[in-house]
Amino acid sequence: MRRTTFLIFSLGIIFLLSGCRSYGTYLNFDETAIPTGKQEIKNFSPLKIQANDIISIRISSVDAAALAPFMMGASQDDVAKGFQEYLVNRDGFIEFPTIGKVDVKGLEIEEAKAALLEKLNPYFKNPPIVEARLSNFKVNINGEVNNPGTFKVTNDRLTIIEAITLAGDFTKYSRRDSIMIVREVDGSREFGYVNFNTAEVFDSDYYYLQQNDIVYVRPHKSIKNSTPDATTKIATWVSTGISILIFIFTVARN
Repeated sequence: MRRTTFLIFSLGIIFLLSGCRSYGTYLNFDETAIPTGKQEIKNFSPLKIQANDIISIRISSVDAAALAPFMMGASQDDVAKGFQEYLVNRDGFIEFPTIGKVDVKGLEIEEAKAALLEKLNPYFKNPPIVEARLSNFKVNINGEVNNPGTFKVTNDRLTIIEAITLAGDFTKYSRRDSIMIVREVDGSREFGYVNFNTAEVFDSDYYYLQQNDIVYVRPHKSIKNSTPDATTKIATWVSTGISILIFIFTVARN
């Protein structure tokens, strides 16, 4: 009987220790605040090219001889993949082989392609094909998320919800009503906030992120001031474990 009691007690302790898990996700919304019908999207606009952006461009044509002058200075890797990268300087220009400076600052990618095509057309009998994409679309996500860091985005559309998911979701200490976004535009820095507790998050000017945005998830003030550091947590667990082992040993002996 004593051994049976000891076994049940030990299994109960193991179950409690292994079962101390929080709810699987903290990324959720107050469903009563979410619109039930269709909602027109008014707050999305394509990314604008800024100084220090990097643009990948590929020019294609059936006329290989006409194409050659625009591949000057390209590395073997660039030639193999077709795309070449161009840095937008502080004045908003890229330096393109043969045709020189192309003003792209403030343009959308499609507008930049059109501007480049206009300059290229005189060199070709048939208009070439111009492909372009923004290569440095990345965001930094830190604070109370499970996997903070800098994340590169492969398309030109990223929402704040997708960003939090990329960073591994909120933690149980996250303050979801005041998430800060730091954004730099044309040499100025601006600060915006989104509230995940209301449907207003979907209409926010910061719902769609831009290149180089910084997302900071604040901790609750009470948690920030009282959360123990890693050393304290480990010491607590060790102390608890030793106490449990002593208790189990005592029960087993008796």
